[in-house]
Amino acid sequence: MITIKAFNKGLICRNFRYEVGKTYEIPKENVKICKYGFHASANCNISETILYYSLSKDIEYALVDINVIDREYDKVVGDKITIIKKLETIDELIEYDKTGEWCYYFARDVEGADIKKLQLQTAVIEKDKTGEWCYWFARDIKNANIKRLEDAVVEKDQSGEWCTYFAEDVKGANIKCLEDAVIEKDKDGKWCYYFADIKGADIKKLQTAVIEKDKTGEWCYWFAVDIKGADIKKLEDVIIEKDKEGEWCYNFAKYIEGANIRKLEKVVEERIKKDVK
Repeated sequence: MITIKAFNKGLICRNFRYEVGKTYEIPKENVKICKYGFHASANCNISETILYYSLSKDIEYALVDINVIDREYDKVVGDKITIIKKLETIDELIEYDKTGEWCYYFARDVEGADIKKLQLQTAVIEKDKTGEWCYWFARDIKNANIKRLEDAVVEKDQSGEWCTYFAEDVKGANIKCLEDAVIEKDKDGKWCYYFADIKGADIKKLQTAVIEKDKTGEWCYWFAVDIKGADIKKLEDVIIEKDKEGEWCYNFAKYIEGANIRKLEKVVEERIKKDVK
């Protein structure tokens, strides 16, 4: 299997120096993942090495051929490894980043990475599948292009999660644009609820979205609990309609000031009796 392996400076791993072009082998019966053997990325993805080798100028990478004995989600272990090529240029390293995670951490943590920032940002935008690493890049990297990264997050985010975080944490974010994206993408009202707590959010619009999307009454309840300006009466009526087991009606009656206690108690009693039957 051809994949990526990280090393300490000098192609050293566990105090052993490897050399390009050479093959190394150990007894197959002794190999055990995380314990003994030659380890490398499971998916030829340089981002999978970050957990085990924190990014710095002293970390090196090589393309290797490993005879795989066992694997976990982010790593493989084998009894035989050949060091094919040391990856030395930023272009080579970026090529083997499949998610944009490595490019983000390189820009954030490696001294001198600023001169490569534009290249790294472009790679993050191209490789990120969910919008997560575009969000982190915009939040943490000085002089990042906020507009380009925001556009990428809006395009890639499937649930509204990263649009919400972008609006909350990134200076210069377009709140209106991100709010519209969250309302469009959110499936159950969760992220509309979270977005409603962001400065500049349209509470009425987000409440309408939560009411429409919430299937159980949970997010209507939390909206009533946490969002200043929420329409308590309207949310109460929706929870009574949607809550099939009485859990959120009970919580609403107990914790929401202005709730119609008697009405909610009656609903809870009826639904408990129904469940018992």
